[in-house]
Amino acid sequence: MKNIVWVGMRESEIKYCGFLDDSIVLFGKNSNSFRKQFNKNVDHNNKDNFPLLDKFYDRMVLKTIKDNPNVKFMYYSQIYSYDSMNKLGLLNSIICLNNQELIEFINDKFKIKEFLKSYVPILDYALFKGRDIKFTSLKKLYNYDSFVIQSKEGSGGSGTIILNEDNYNSIKFNKDEIYMVTKYCKNNIPVNIHLLIGEDDITLLPISIQIIEKINNKLVYKGCDFIASKNLIDNSLVTKINKYALKIGKLIQEKGYRGVMGIDSICYDKEVYFMEINPRFQNSSIVLNKALYEQNLPSLQELHYNCFYNKPISLRSFDVNYSSYIYDEGYSNNVSLNAICTLDSFDEKVECEKGSYLYTKIYDKAIV
Repeated sequence: MKNIVWVGMRESEIKYCGFLDDSIVLFGKNSNSFRKQFNKNVDHNNKDNFPLLDKFYDRMVLKTIKDNPNVKFMYYSQIYSYDSMNKLGLLNSIICLNNQELIEFINDKFKIKEFLKSYVPILDYALFKGRDIKFTSLKKLYNYDSFVIQSKEGSGGSGTIILNEDNYNSIKFNKDEIYMVTKYCKNNIPVNIHLLIGEDDITLLPISIQIIEKINNKLVYKGCDFIASKNLIDNSLVTKINKYALKIGKLIQEKGYRGVMGIDSICYDKEVYFMEINPRFQNSSIVLNKALYEQNLPSLQELHYNCFYNKPISLRSFDVNYSSYIYDEGYSNNVSLNAICTLDSFDEKVECEKGSYLYTKIYDKAIV
């Protein structure tokens, strides 16, 4: 019988994880995937599909519990675990779960920046209603040529827009929604670091450079590069990334958070500026897992579990010599290397819209 089941987006999220027994995912070849249940893929970024996706997850969770009443679930995102299991009255079936209010607080880009601005460097920002975001007014007020406009939630670049003189007439904002406005820092280096937060300790994992591309006026996450981070980020910035991450980790630990989380920052003008916290596993987690697996170390999922149940993390220093890139057959792509691992061979290609397919490749070469 399956005792711990992963609930996430892709089966490849546990490809290098022997800790979990099975998975409920949208994309994969196992019998519990949306792909196998309905014999098709689905655009998971299209809000019109959300009710169908919720129905699928609910159905598969209930089926799994019916087959094994003692089963426990570990979620890729704790936000989604609350959305689903609160409705079903099955929160007791989830392991590794932080307080809901804490997760929502950390996930809110506005609130977490306001909380952390006294502790780590953060770019100046202002909040505007959509109806008040006018490029000419912003330029006059702040004297910048380009702005980053963000919604309070979102991942992978969803809800993050570049506003400038070339596109301001084509971008429409929700009039009543609140947005965060910051200057766009040209030639910055976006970085990410995973943390493992236990009861008494915090472990920092290797740093990656995030591959961010401008697509249809949005800043879209396209992959990670652990190899390039060793060459393109000087030692003083590496020291700051780790120093600020540890400081943030301790503050979040004091609030009661446990388990894996990611911190996004940018290196700009010899400083490291905090951007957001991801209180969940990340797209780059599978790349870390591949390195952990090949060096006979526990997976992130197992380490995540240990953080919650006061078990030793027991993680020695390790290296990550990989990068990854998300390909989209519907758009031009900026990388053309020979992949050592193509995740769509495991997950199948993910249809995101008519005529367009997403798939991830892992490389043993730097991309950035």
